[in-house]
Amino acid sequence: MDSERMARNAGTDCSGVLVSGSISKCTYNLNIDVRTTHVYIHESTAVADKNQSVIRAIQPTRDPYYYYTYNQIKYVNDKEDESIDVHSIIDLYCENEITNIEDTDSSKQFLSLRKEDLENAIQYGAQQISMLSRHEDSLSYANINVKTGSPSHGQLIDSQPSMDGHVASRNAEIVIKASHYIMNKHCLGIGISQMDCAKELAKVKLDHTSLGKTCLSKYQNESLCEGMNLKYRSADGSCNNLKHSFWGKANTAYKRLLFPAYKDGLSSIRELPNSRELSTGLVNDENSPDSTKTIAMAFWTIFIGHDLSHTAVSSMLKTNKSVDCCNEHGMKQSPRHTHSSCAPIIISKEDRFFSPLRRTCMNYVRSMPAMRTDCTFGPREQLNQATHYLDASMVYGSSGKQMLSLRKKSRGLLLTYTSDEHMDYMPLTNGSSACQSGATCYKAGDIRVNAQPHLTAMHTLWMREHNRVANQLAIINPHWDDERAFQETKKIITASIQHITYNEWLPTLLGKKYTKKNELELSMKGYSNLYNETVDPTVSNSFATAILPFANSMFNETLSLYSENRVTNKSLSLKEHYNRPSDLQMNYMDHLVRGLSMQNTQKIDMLFTKTITDYLYSHSDNNTFGMDIVSLDIQRSRDHGIPSYTQFRKYCGLKDIHSIQDLAQIMVKGSTNKLLKQYKTWDDIDLLIGALFEKHSEDAMVGPTMRCIIREQFIRTRLADRYFYDLPKIFKKHQLAEIRKVTLARVFCDNSDSVTKMQQRVFFKPISDDDLLPCSSQLIPKINLKHWTDNVDTNQK
Repeated sequence: MDSERMARNAGTDCSGVLVSGSISKCTYNLNIDVRTTHVYIHESTAVADKNQSVIRAIQPTRDPYYYYTYNQIKYVNDKEDESIDVHSIIDLYCENEITNIEDTDSSKQFLSLRKEDLENAIQYGAQQISMLSRHEDSLSYANINVKTGSPSHGQLIDSQPSMDGHVASRNAEIVIKASHYIMNKHCLGIGISQMDCAKELAKVKLDHTSLGKTCLSKYQNESLCEGMNLKYRSADGSCNNLKHSFWGKANTAYKRLLFPAYKDGLSSIRELPNSRELSTGLVNDENSPDSTKTIAMAFWTIFIGHDLSHTAVSSMLKTNKSVDCCNEHGMKQSPRHTHSSCAPIIISKEDRFFSPLRRTCMNYVRSMPAMRTDCTFGPREQLNQATHYLDASMVYGSSGKQMLSLRKKSRGLLLTYTSDEHMDYMPLTNGSSACQSGATCYKAGDIRVNAQPHLTAMHTLWMREHNRVANQLAIINPHWDDERAFQETKKIITASIQHITYNEWLPTLLGKKYTKKNELELSMKGYSNLYNETVDPTVSNSFATAILPFANSMFNETLSLYSENRVTNKSLSLKEHYNRPSDLQMNYMDHLVRGLSMQNTQKIDMLFTKTITDYLYSHSDNNTFGMDIVSLDIQRSRDHGIPSYTQFRKYCGLKDIHSIQDLAQIMVKGSTNKLLKQYKTWDDIDLLIGALFEKHSEDAMVGPTMRCIIREQFIRTRLADRYFYDLPKIFKKHQLAEIRKVTLARVFCDNSDSVTKMQQRVFFKPISDDDLLPCSSQLIPKINLKHWTDNVDTNQK
């Protein structure tokens, strides 16, 4: 903000007009209350000459613009102090563009920050990061990094930082350090609390600092989108919203539904019960199958979750090398070998599983920070490496470069690997960035494609579906070039994924009545007019970090492989196949597809298989131990400053908890005492834990708090997407009618190797053989691509 505009907002004209008899550069209107050492700038009084007596109004005008002048104004009892150098204060204001911050507590103290104060803070942050780089050199020299094949390596693959994300995080680290500098120097010394200071720092712009030029909100605007082919989505999500071109873009910060909860208001993790001890104290390993739902529900949750979010761990800022917080003996690294982004989970000597193995440390590296999208100082935010839209980025990637690397560059096709049996799979890749065991893995739009065999199968189905559609469109429209064929196919695939998510998955998860009542139901005819350019699509931190992990409770210990007559002919242990999919994939593709539609999912609750609480990412050689998904999810929520479960109940308008009885009414039987044995108070309960212990809502697979946050996200995901499939001008009416025929059952039928029958709704387990229909049945409708016949190339911008 320039001086003139700031002054106008303040009721002070710094336009350079001289006041008669004054040597000041400004004309100003002031009311100074000497007793409370505040300056109120408004239009009720005037000071014309240097050191003129202060004129005090009885009450300042409404919404004055003020700033704290603790160091400039002195007072004696209740008397006006005529020695106050009013002009020096105003000159300082006009010349240095003081940033004005109001503290929110009842004492109404105020902080004065000049432009040079902000830049000094930034320079301090840069110096701290430079010092960290030197420490990283010593860590690299000592070979302190994640070892290939270890459980920590599996975790790293799941949350690997991209180079784009790594570059973006450096400036974010500087801003966090700078915010601490301002808090310590300008807030704490004068009694402004950490939380109040953090809230006000979140309003202080970076515009006039040396980092201001890096702000997306300042430099990515409508003009950036000029000259682009806006008929199709960009690969990275930019220019979906033409007024805010960076909204939804990959490598930007998550959104906050509530102000973050950090111990120091800015970054440090709150002191709460140990996450591993919570896991062992609250989680049971019991079989609790959902009698009607299939594991397709679990893996569709993960599939679209990977479309909407990808949180990366921090890496060494200088080299992007990995960080390991525990040594090879399972102990915490020594202080000189500990990176500043380390927040390891300490394992108790009483731990039933890890203690006999003499492991006292579970690796946890803090998530990569992000610049705040409103270009301000303030609390730590986290980076989403995926686009924030439901745009099939897990299939195509979240950058133009990544998307291009997956294309065959012929007839609109994606690259494939053809097996000896002449079946198409995703292109192969190897190396430690993709595979935990060093074996061959697959390459897709999302690096987590290899995490579990069923997830890999889901990716394979959609790669094949893309190429099936592209081949048909190339036959129908031979005049289309590769780019047109690819983009039109991608548009159909993205629309299909959106339709399945809103038409099949959400009603199953949240309940049909709820989705209909809460603006989540799709219309099955005509266009919608729901796009709202003022709605921000950004994925909420709470949804990505503390709600999506509910899918982990749906996993079974074993993978059931089904023959065509739907008999289980083999079961495999999940712990043996983390990030090691290729052999299983090629030998059992159809078995996995049938398994997705036949094997019961586990209920969404606090029952987790030991496969993921003790053996997650287990070592490829002996599978003796792994990591704990529950501990990691709790730690990540705290790392991200996710507020408590009770805070989100308030956010959702649900009943407050004032007593043990209140808690018992909303939690599953027997959970209240377990919770209060672990937590000092119900207000400490982590969001994920509280939400998983809640009684399920009517007709839903989840409780009311989880349902509220999921609803909030998917309403915005639809309203904020200018390319959502049922909007006018996205598809012609007859094409839209075809998209509305799409079902996941049809995708399973068309893209498996030799599956010949399927139930209509694959999220529901077939009750009898009669529910299994031939794939040729019209009850599993096919999309008619002849409606995309285009005799003349009408590709327009």
